Amino acid sequence: MEKLVLIKLGGSLITDKNMDRTSRPQTIERLAKELKKIQKSFDGRIIVAHGAGSFAHRPAVEFKVKEGIKGPLQFKGFPIVADRAIELNRIVIKAFLDRKLSVVSFSPESCILANNFKAEKVFCDPIEQALKIGYLPVLYGDVVFDKKIGACIYSTELVLGALAGKLAKKYKISFVYCTDTDGVYDSTGKTIPEINHKNIKEVEKFITGSGQIDVTGGMVHKVRESLAMADRGFETIIINGNRPNELLKAILEAKHHGTLIRR
Repeated sequence: MEKLVLIKLGGSLITDKNMDRTSRPQTIERLAKELKKIQKSFDGRIIVAHGAGSFAHRPAVEFKVKEGIKGPLQFKGFPIVADRAIELNRIVIKAFLDRKLSVVSFSPESCILANNFKAEKVFCDPIEQALKIGYLPVLYGDVVFDKKIGACIYSTELVLGALAGKLAKKYKISFVYCTDTDGVYDSTGKTIPEINHKNIKEVEKFITGSGQIDVTGGMVHKVRESLAMADRGFETIIINGNRPNELLKAILEAKHHGTLIRR
């Protein structure tokens, strides 16, 4: 079965969350270079998705959209949050195209329908076709329509998880989360090499959420979603995307300074 790596570029990594609508172009460009090198040597397929960072998190908080459409404020806010997410996606896509990556953008808002925060329908036939003919699909944390609450925030982890559920029969799937830390830290600030169901209760005592504005839950969310993926047979590596060539090493050499999460 062909390999498929689902890569997340964290919002804290590619944007400055302390400054509204501020990307980190040098970081995005360097990651594009690494992806280009990976594509030349990796015997498999890749999907990239990125966080919304300082572009969409702020309006998400301002319009209080986390719990769905409860009134006029949220109804007004959801299109604004979606537009900000697209704004960052265009920046990422342009940087990738400038580095001669054959990327195509897909909006989760157009291919995922949720029901009470859970993906009920995932239409990924176009994404599968893009993979088949050699393109690199790029998605992002977005808002999606929800049959119970109108619409909801869908984190990058949830987007990738929904795709994994649809593609698992055709590919051997694994995840790599590029963050701004060397994986998950323990109480002394050292990286935890592996997280599984045996040590998760101990780990949860000192995991904290993102220090900046983050409506999707920070590191706690990443770990919980990764454990949920582990139960479905998918391993996740959380690495520091600020380390040059860390992404390349994690995928091509199975070496990294981060945290492996598995069953």
